[in-house]
Amino acid sequence: MLKQLFVPVSALVVAATSATAQDFGNGVGYIGGGLTYGEVVENRSPDSNVSYMPFYIEGQYSFPVYDMGFFGAEGYFGYADWDESQADFDEDNPEREMRVALHYSHIVTPDLRVGGFAAYSRSALVTDDLQREPYETIYGGIEAQYFLGDDFMVFGQAGLGDTFEFPPDQSTGDPEGFRDARFVRAGVTWFPLDSTVITFEYESASADSFLNGGDDSGNFHSIGLSGETVLPTGIPLEVTYFARRDFYEISVGDVDLSDLTFGLGIRFLFGAETPRDSWQNGRLLTAPRLPARSVDWLEALD
Repeated sequence: MLKQLFVPVSALVVAATSATAQDFGNGVGYIGGGLTYGEVVENRSPDSNVSYMPFYIEGQYSFPVYDMGFFGAEGYFGYADWDESQADFDEDNPEREMRVALHYSHIVTPDLRVGGFAAYSRSALVTDDLQREPYETIYGGIEAQYFLGDDFMVFGQAGLGDTFEFPPDQSTGDPEGFRDARFVRAGVTWFPLDSTVITFEYESASADSFLNGGDDSGNFHSIGLSGETVLPTGIPLEVTYFARRDFYEISVGDVDLSDLTFGLGIRFLFGAETPRDSWQNGRLLTAPRLPARSVDWLEALD
């Protein structure tokens, strides 16, 4: 399955690479994908430990709106390949996740951009059919980017979210998910070279009506280090890499889950030759992960 799913990313990157001579106007963006290795530890009696290998496809495009700012869209699709022979495998583990978002970033000064975004996510478990039993969540808020000279960029996002579509086995009067929820995200990006950027970020979210018919709240945190480096190929093709640890806790039962992931991918840039140029020319922040990712792990925590 994982090998079959790698084909669409390969085709997308090859197609994008062949379009290097195409005029994308003043827009900037990227398209790519990659593989991830994850280790999940669930702390309850008895504790469980499982590993998995997600595959993802991602893309973003933004363009200038007169001289006032940038408008754009992004998309992400992930598929987790689980070894069901593992002793602690849980059929309630997440299998598929889709996220899409729209952004507008207003140019306040040459160094400061402030805007907003709206995002939608859809999740399915290993035993669920994406069309038949989805969790669907909407969230949005404000965001800002500030460039400190040519070497650093600081950024932040904050907002609210709500899960509005649920599997049919849930009562319509007591739904669960990322409900009555809020989130914040902050980070710093370092440009040590024209060809390389390194980003450190922290994200936090909480939902007042997360589990057990909305009676139990949830608190979620994530810390991550990621980077991208252009390959010496003569075209704007880069390798991406990250390490991240997520923490998910619920208010009762002394239950929590941690997810440690490492990822490696490839990405084709358009509208820019280097990651530094891409960010300075209008690349947008991605939507925060935790509003969608917390719903992915909801049933495993139940």
